[in-house]
Amino acid sequence: MSEEVEVKKNNKLTIVMVVLMFTSPLILSWYVFNYTDFLEMRGMSNNGQLIDPPRPLGDLTLLDPFKNDRKDSLFGKWSLAYVAANCNKACMDNVYLMRQTHVSMDKHSLRVQKVLLLTEQPVGELKELLADFKGQQIINNDLIDVDELLNKFRLNESDKPLDAHRLYIIDPLGNLMMSYELGANPRDIYKDLKKLLRGSRIG
Repeated sequence: MSEEVEVKKNNKLTIVMVVLMFTSPLILSWYVFNYTDFLEMRGMSNNGQLIDPPRPLGDLTLLDPFKNDRKDSLFGKWSLAYVAANCNKACMDNVYLMRQTHVSMDKHSLRVQKVLLLTEQPVGELKELLADFKGQQIINNDLIDVDELLNKFRLNESDKPLDAHRLYIIDPLGNLMMSYELGANPRDIYKDLKKLLRGSRIG
């Protein structure tokens, strides 16, 4: 009788070991993803230029050219941003790039917004220009010191952000984090942003 009990115990132990062997990697992956900073600490191989330390831009008000009553904020979402005096061809190329990157985020697209800082062009002039780019947000210049804000986008003392045609990533707390030079591969921007979204518990 004792031999039969012992065999049953061994069988149960074998079953438990097999179950653990197959499930433990899944449990470990779930724990690492949800309860550690591993994704952030593993030396992210970013394609853009990391802005270190990140520069706080403040909780800026965003306007929608197509919805006068809509007042969103820079805080709360990841932002793809472009800086220019007026929205010329280079600006529109980046507006298109931001839209395509935003769409490619798929289920994470609600966590991302597209932002323009235009230092000389009023929001009211953008309706026709952005007719095919609904959802494009514009920083409200009426409530801020534009020169002070523009200075935060300088990567060095001689840099001229209005002429650089760079694209930027801003985190949900309004910190300027990364920049991409003119002609950057859209795939690289997508990869970096997706990695940030996966590793972030905010926004």
